Amino acid sequence: MTPLGGNNLTVQPYQSFPSAENMWTVSFNNPASTSGSYTVYAVCLPVTQTG
Repeated sequence: MTPLGGNNLTVQPYQSFPSAENMWTVSFNNPASTSGSYTVYAVCLPVTQTG
């Protein structure tokens, strides 16, 4: 993962899940003392039944 601004922030995502009908939640652990920010995108696709 590369943080915005190109600093040396190292994070570990530990949660990524749909938290409501139109919302996605992502949580990170930041073991370093460096602060920064991320932008998270979720791409939703329609479900297509087969067979």
